[in-house]
Amino acid sequence: MQKEIIIVIVIVIIIISADVLTQKYTANSFTDINNQLDEIRIIGKELEEIEKLENNSLESQEKKKVLEEKIDNMQDDWRKINKRTAFYIEHDELEKVNASMTKFRSYFELEEYTEAIPELEDCKYILNHIKEKESMQFINLF
Repeated sequence: MQKEIIIVIVIVIIIISADVLTQKYTANSFTDINNQLDEIRIIGKELEEIEKLENNSLESQEKKKVLEEKIDNMQDDWRKINKRTAFYIEHDELEKVNASMTKFRSYFELEEYTEAIPELEDCKYILNHIKEKESMQFINLF
């Protein structure tokens, strides 16, 4: 009887430890992606303002290059995070993020900034939703 209790306690400790580690990794990595998305949004809004002025200046071209680099870096980071989190997060949730990222990247490439920004915000919302859903909170336990 004592062996079974010890085994159960060890298993429970392992499960709780694994959950804490995955929760911490998810929170940190999703926060990093959200910060990168904020930077992309700021540049996108600046480009949107430049486009309203119909000014195709050197500044506009430089901002577009910076935007493209930031999106590429963010997507590289997301691919790494996606591979790791796919082990313990529902694939449907991760596919929503992937689809949203593809949409806002396409809008930015087409220079449709007014449509890209809301899609980017939707992506941030989905990431925050996943982070909250995966956190160890009392409401999530039941």
